[in-house]
Amino acid sequence: MGDKFLLRVRKSIWYIPTLYASLSIILTVLVVMFDIFLAPKLMNHLPKLFFTNVELAKTTLAAIATALLTMTTITFSTIMVVLTTYSTQFSPRTLQDFITDRKTLRVLGIFIGGFLYSILALLFMREWFDDQPVIAAFVGVLLAVLCLGIFVIFIQHVANSIQVSKLIEKLVQEGLERMERKEQWRLEGKLKYKEQLNVDHFYFSDIKNIKAPSTGYIQLIDVEQWIGLAEKYHLFIEFHKQIGDFVTEHSDICSIYFLKEPQKIKEEELYKAVVVGTERTPIQDESFALQKLVEVALRAISPGINDPNTANSCIRYMSKLILTYAKVDANMELYCNDKGVEKVAIPVKTLEDLLYTTFYQIRNYGKEDLSVMFTILECFILVGEGSNQPTKKKLLVMSEYLTAVIKEEGLHPLDCKRLTSLKQHLTKVLNI
Repeated sequence: MGDKFLLRVRKSIWYIPTLYASLSIILTVLVVMFDIFLAPKLMNHLPKLFFTNVELAKTTLAAIATALLTMTTITFSTIMVVLTTYSTQFSPRTLQDFITDRKTLRVLGIFIGGFLYSILALLFMREWFDDQPVIAAFVGVLLAVLCLGIFVIFIQHVANSIQVSKLIEKLVQEGLERMERKEQWRLEGKLKYKEQLNVDHFYFSDIKNIKAPSTGYIQLIDVEQWIGLAEKYHLFIEFHKQIGDFVTEHSDICSIYFLKEPQKIKEEELYKAVVVGTERTPIQDESFALQKLVEVALRAISPGINDPNTANSCIRYMSKLILTYAKVDANMELYCNDKGVEKVAIPVKTLEDLLYTTFYQIRNYGKEDLSVMFTILECFILVGEGSNQPTKKKLLVMSEYLTAVIKEEGLHPLDCKRLTSLKQHLTKVLNI
């Protein structure tokens, strides 16, 4: 349920602004009720600075509303500029990282909330107040000061967001968070890893294949809901598709093994437990962070941008993610119920697949840039320093594949020396 909620929030940029708008409406009601019922009684007990007459309140609130609407417009315009920068210089897949950023949405929410308060409070400044002082204008001024401070913070946030180093750091953290959650499940006994799934060890009376609900990418598999279905109908569920795979309505996404007599299951129950959308999301797809890093690196080494140092920075940070993923090198994730009984199996990428899909494009497009190829070897050295022996063997195979495109006969002696030094260092680290 938590992952589904995160996915809905990620798909809609209006969730957080709507929350702040609702709070502003509540604040308006409270302030107006205070002015109507409590202000006459508390006038002599509160500083006179808090109170203004109705005419001054109208003038103040109108000015604040105009200013906040202008600030909101500027904020939207700034967001569009940043989105253009992300799309052209980084990757279209990184747009969501700024659009759904909480700081960005909070800024929009506070501005919209301040504007709504000013307009609604202005609406209630009617003749029934007569000459009675009100605090609506004072609260509006406080909101305006708050919005001004938030606007300064937003400008600083935008300046940081368009720095590629901040984006790279955010993508790495995005990938690590998912792996941390999986590690927590493993420690709690809810998740196991296996090389192969063997369904012959239990008796099942029937098998039913389930098609994908729609065409698109598998964005989310609600494991808890699948475990609940498995408990309810006495099932074992084996998925054939990974998180992030593209499917159509004709694709078999999973097989249901009936451990007892087959029961009729409503397809609506099954389809509620899996979400298919038009694009990949990082909520359960930890390898998506690597793909976005790859796309940023490829865009950086393209002839139009020609920024290999950014590509090299991406590759170096990839070592952190790959090292984390290498600690769990398996073909299958098995999710268990509270008793530790395996109920749901989901395939995952092996380390070989992960390394290949991460580096094969960089190999093809960066083979003419020695700095990129050298940085790949540095990345493998960093990963090898924290890996076990089976992982080191896979790193050696992939390093040979990547360096095969380097034509040593045409290199300068200094380049050859650097390449030989990195290869020797890698061989020493891998102990092979």
